Amino acid sequence: SRFADFDETPAASASIGQVHRAVWKRDGREVAVKVQYPGAEEALRSDLRQLGRMSRILQPLVPGMEIKPLVAELKDRMEEELDYRDEAAYQREFAAFYEDDPDVKIPRVVGSAPKAVITEWVQGRPLASIIRDGTREERDHAGNQLARFHYSAPDRAHLLHADPHPGNFGILDDGRLLVLDFGAVARMPDGMPPELVTMTKYALEGRSGDLMALMRSAGFVRDGARIESEQILGYLAPFTEPLGSEEFHFSRRWIQKQAERVGDLRSPEAAIGRSLNLPPRFLLVHRVTMGTVGILCQLDSHVRLREIVAEWQPEMFEPDAP
Repeated sequence: SRFADFDETPAASASIGQVHRAVWKRDGREVAVKVQYPGAEEALRSDLRQLGRMSRILQPLVPGMEIKPLVAELKDRMEEELDYRDEAAYQREFAAFYEDDPDVKIPRVVGSAPKAVITEWVQGRPLASIIRDGTREERDHAGNQLARFHYSAPDRAHLLHADPHPGNFGILDDGRLLVLDFGAVARMPDGMPPELVTMTKYALEGRSGDLMALMRSAGFVRDGARIESEQILGYLAPFTEPLGSEEFHFSRRWIQKQAERVGDLRSPEAAIGRSLNLPPRFLLVHRVTMGTVGILCQLDSHVRLREIVAEWQPEMFEPDAP
């Protein structure tokens, strides 16, 4: 009864629901209606309980990482996705911060309920299409817009869009990045975590001793781990490589090399990785950063990442105060 027209054929799928195109009866505008699948809440909670039980089994496979608190953090974040009113509230906040932004478009929320959220309909070219057959110019533009959004949101909106998937982004005809699906969002009252900013700064400057001390105090190094500061610096250096030049080419081959380097159990890097830990409070930042880098590599884009990051975390590149 709220709609003048409703297309019952889904226009898109979501993680635990699907999206329909409709016309809002009150003012005649086109809207996107995201509806949760019947039974999705019960099924997801069942999966989360199973995940909690599996944490004891998974722990021996990754001895360098505390699995149980990570699983607990993941469960808390996934629980938040079940009530679409929370998603609508996050999207309203994002839309307010990026209103009239020249680079980013967030669709306005029209209405919400526990199992449905209605937003204005905005059509863009999906990133998946640009990944598949975009020109060099289109790939580079999309990559820079995505990086700009990821690195600006924590300090600008004190929020982090935590579902980096090509299906959640598109490019509008005017060049702006279209951002969709705010089911997974993290609040970041202090902006990008200062520990991560300083760790990256030390890695870029080759300050292995300072890096080791900070990583230990922040919980990134497992208690009792026998590891040298230079080993940690060498392990992290390739990940900071995109910030070491004015423009970096994110390619599938580059990310494959990093995965092979740290994933080969016979390599020295894998042994170093087992001495490291991921504190739960950094889980979503890590997930989003790795997911964003993955999309940039799928786009095969050339990104001015150093310039983008320096705008929002300038302390990463500034000399220490005397």
